[in-house]
Amino acid sequence: MNIKTKLTKIGREPKKNKGFVNPGIYKGSTLIFNDFKSYIKDRDRKDDVAYYGININPTWNKFERAISKLYGATDTVATPSGLAALVIPFFTFLKNGDHVLISDALYNPTRHFCEKILLNYGIEINYFHPTRSIDKFDRLIKDNTKLIFLESPGTATFDIIDFPKITKIAKINKIITVADNTWASPIFCNPLKLGVNIIVEASTKYINGHSDVLLGFVSSDILTAKKIRSYTKTLGICPGSEEVYLALRGLPTLELRMKEIEKNTLNLAIKLTKEKKIKKVFHPALTNHKNHKIWKRDFTGSSGLFSFELKKKYSDKMLEKFYKKLRIFKIGYSWGGFESLITFPTIDNRRYKENIKGTLVRVYCGLEHTEDQTNDIVEALKFLK
Repeated sequence: MNIKTKLTKIGREPKKNKGFVNPGIYKGSTLIFNDFKSYIKDRDRKDDVAYYGININPTWNKFERAISKLYGATDTVATPSGLAALVIPFFTFLKNGDHVLISDALYNPTRHFCEKILLNYGIEINYFHPTRSIDKFDRLIKDNTKLIFLESPGTATFDIIDFPKITKIAKINKIITVADNTWASPIFCNPLKLGVNIIVEASTKYINGHSDVLLGFVSSDILTAKKIRSYTKTLGICPGSEEVYLALRGLPTLELRMKEIEKNTLNLAIKLTKEKKIKKVFHPALTNHKNHKIWKRDFTGSSGLFSFELKKKYSDKMLEKFYKKLRIFKIGYSWGGFESLITFPTIDNRRYKENIKGTLVRVYCGLEHTEDQTNDIVEALKFLK
């Protein structure tokens, strides 16, 4: 079944929903047992999945099964945010004295979690460069390495990691691999098929697509699924039913939105490569991108987030003048919705320094008309002196 068709069917069972196309919203903590024997059976169970609202919710279950079908995952657990999803594999597979390898081009909240919390648990952290470290990656492995965390493309500079090369080394050394796949979504990449054990994703972004939900999920393979679900529920992590419902509602249009956003973004990225005030455009779908061949091999498309480096390092005062000339792009964190966004990130906290001298600008293209988006950036650039 084509993914466009699949997206309109998964998570929707009208016969079980009294004929309604969309599933109902179930809210609650207590579930009533059918009889006394059912209660005794649940009380004496050996696992930790009790008959209680934190473990069993029809709305969540439909969403989790839908995501698992998209990725071909053994199981998926929904979480109240993307960051909540990100931390679960760390808590599940690491303990005091263990070592974790993390891509240096990392989502800042993930780095903050690792350095503010993981280090306090006695876990050793080493960062690796997403491209320069790969050829000698096996030398980074230690006897106590238990987890490798990947993000591709990398934050701000959009480096593409060679998933198959790293996962092959990881499997030889019996190390769990995790990939943040938020940029690509299930439409443009499936890390499980590239050897990764666990996918984490912020469904806040493309899955929902309307900037009105905080939600995440963890999708796991057969090796890791049972432990991921057990630890997630033991930690008391669960989403809100309304948020999950909205994400389910977003799924049927996911492919349509992603394709339109991809078209808009490529149009803008190509246009910006010709701008005199721009030194470099960081977008993996451009043929001059340093990791373009790997991107083309492992991804089926590109999404709406990329960045560019200006030829000069501008002051915040000058950047404010530039921003005030914009009419379409607004300053705001997150992305994945219908509105175009812009930020001016710094990468000073990276262990590996990048050769970026000018101001770095990150843009997200939403669903506005592509000409309006392009003209907005190009016209505003004229005011940079």
